[in-house]
Amino acid sequence: MVKRAYFCVLWCFLTLAAPAAAQVPAQIPDDFDPLEERLKIEGAYIPNYREMMRDVVVALGQYARATRPEFKVFLDGGLELMTRGEWENDLDDLHRAEMAGAKTDDERFLLKLFSPEHPVAAGTPVRRYISAVDGVLLTNGVCGKAKDKTPARVEKIIADYGLSVIAAEHCASEKERAAAVAALAKKKIPVHADTDKTAAFDRIPARTALFLENPDNVDSTAKVRNMLIMTNTRRFSDKDLWVKALGATNYDLLVIEPFFKWNIPLTKDEVKEIRSKKLGARRLVFAVLNIAVAEDTRLYWEQGWKTGDPAWLRFPSKTNPAGVIVDYWNPAWKRIVGIYFKSIMELGFDGVVLQGVDEHKTFERIIPID
Repeated sequence: MVKRAYFCVLWCFLTLAAPAAAQVPAQIPDDFDPLEERLKIEGAYIPNYREMMRDVVVALGQYARATRPEFKVFLDGGLELMTRGEWENDLDDLHRAEMAGAKTDDERFLLKLFSPEHPVAAGTPVRRYISAVDGVLLTNGVCGKAKDKTPARVEKIIADYGLSVIAAEHCASEKERAAAVAALAKKKIPVHADTDKTAAFDRIPARTALFLENPDNVDSTAKVRNMLIMTNTRRFSDKDLWVKALGATNYDLLVIEPFFKWNIPLTKDEVKEIRSKKLGARRLVFAVLNIAVAEDTRLYWEQGWKTGDPAWLRFPSKTNPAGVIVDYWNPAWKRIVGIYFKSIMELGFDGVVLQGVDEHKTFERIIPID
């Protein structure tokens, strides 16, 4: 049944072949730490990991627009990909030097590498990527540290391109949480705000009064006043209890994991039930989908799989015990993502929040172009 499902993948993923430059090196041992070691890759074979991540997002966004125009695609991360990066220009310089005959151990290398101008300047908006999505999820812009703040140039791009914004805040106290909700409400940004430092997204708040409770139907993100993110179902003993608990809330937007315990899928009827608030009005329900991290708890995970086998299962995730960072450009992985994305649309979700978009940074940190 699983093998048959692979023939129903999105056309866009079937047509996106992995570039020759992206082939993996020899098998990497299980204890390989990509943040402490460096791969010995020839300059001419270093791919543009940012552009390959953009390709995945753009393919999904374009498929959604062509299939269900009202279906929304949001980004959780991936803000750096909105503009041309210095890293990309450095990579172009390296390729240009290699093509000119310079090697990394050649004393002429730096002279040949130097390029005072680039066809596309760093900081230039990448229109095809920005236009492929409908909005962004920003995290800890109020309760976080300075490094968590969204850069002004990115905020300008979000505004200029008319992207919707939703937020998640993990605050130190209830007072700080309430202040963050009020501050974002002034900007008309709906937010999931909690005091959970672990950011587990595993509970429904027990508050009796919902902030900006809305009795009206919500059929667009512009009408969303409040929201709940719940991507971990560990506190519920069975799926029915979880579905009933979500249905008993009045949030305008729910962002949820589409699988109970990560491997029991919701049904169309259950998604339909969740799409109604307790008071009866319509709301939006988004699913989450990680496009760069595979998990051994998922239905697609086959017996015998482990880090490095198949080869596109690259690095153990440092933040997810069940996760393995993948070669997200690999056709086999894109087929899996395509099946999941298509299924989320067919189940009746109103949108998807793409996770793992920042994993291109893992690959960038292990290549020797600095």
